[in-house]
Amino acid sequence: MFRMWMSVSIFVIRKYKTPIKFIKIVRRVKELKNRYNFENGYKKVAYVDGRTFISPNNNGWPAKHFNRLIDIEARTALNDNVSNLEQLNIVLIALTKKCPLNCEHCYEAEELNKRDTLTLEDHKKILKKVQDAGIPMIQYGGGDPMAKVNELVELLEFAQKTSDFWISTSGFNFTSENALRLKTAGLTGISISLDHHDPDKHNKFRRNDKAFQWAIDAAKNAREAGLVINLSPCITKEFITKENLQRYLEFAGEIGASFVQMIEPRAVGNYAMQNVHLQNEHIEIAERFFLDANEDPKYRHLPIVLYPGYHQRKTGCPGAGAKYLYIDTDGYMSSCPFCRNKKTHILDEDERESSIHEMRNEGCGAFENLN
Repeated sequence: MFRMWMSVSIFVIRKYKTPIKFIKIVRRVKELKNRYNFENGYKKVAYVDGRTFISPNNNGWPAKHFNRLIDIEARTALNDNVSNLEQLNIVLIALTKKCPLNCEHCYEAEELNKRDTLTLEDHKKILKKVQDAGIPMIQYGGGDPMAKVNELVELLEFAQKTSDFWISTSGFNFTSENALRLKTAGLTGISISLDHHDPDKHNKFRRNDKAFQWAIDAAKNAREAGLVINLSPCITKEFITKENLQRYLEFAGEIGASFVQMIEPRAVGNYAMQNVHLQNEHIEIAERFFLDANEDPKYRHLPIVLYPGYHQRKTGCPGAGAKYLYIDTDGYMSSCPFCRNKKTHILDEDERESSIHEMRNEGCGAFENLN
């Protein structure tokens, strides 16, 4: 961590030179760090394939584009002219509507397995637009992007080497061969949707008796290919107990995950019009586990736990066009996969900036907006 922050300091000094600018930038970065931290802070980092990672939502270090996050905050602190698109840290792009599953909580249920409207060339244009804006973290989802693995490989080969790339998948089609192809093409990490440590309960939730084995095989293949692994469970009311969370984290360590990111259910897609939002008693259990897992020395050997809901409640949602943007399977922008506020097309030069500004003003549908 010392080496990482020293490299950031050297970057800022070299680029912005004057002490007054340096102090302004340091204050801004500390403010940002504190916003996503908690009382005693994270005690662990993940070291994978020669790089250090503090989150599946932050770039690994070292990398030239690691400093892009710092540069965004530096320019903001100095009131430089930065476009709304350039201020984003992460863009999630839905690559396809195709998926072999129809999971209980799927937020794309209404679009699942319809005809894809975007061609590979369309996706190349979107990728170029996003990378030209300097976005340092690009994630591909769906559907399941592994349903179009050849197109995914071609996109990664087409991309500039100025971003970290992740995919979100159930583990479907993530064979050893495909893991190596994607790693070679430029993939950084994989978020595997694994919703339970019990095979039968996971398969029931995913509505497919092969789902658990897909996830386990994907983790093994990703680990052998040198990819960072994040497990992403949907923490429903039925799932949240201290015992379940403890066993899940132990299991995540056993299969080689570096991170576990707990995602709360939202009343969209297959969960539309259902009372699935967590109650206070569930939130208290999840928050206590999140803090213990990252602070208590007895968890030091286990994966880092992330809980976006914790920070969203404390400091506001970083989505809604503030630091994060979702591009759906037709190329239209939304605040995130759960806030269904469809805006203009990402390639619409005339309306894109005003649409992101509009999202910021609207805020998050579930939490206060970061702005």
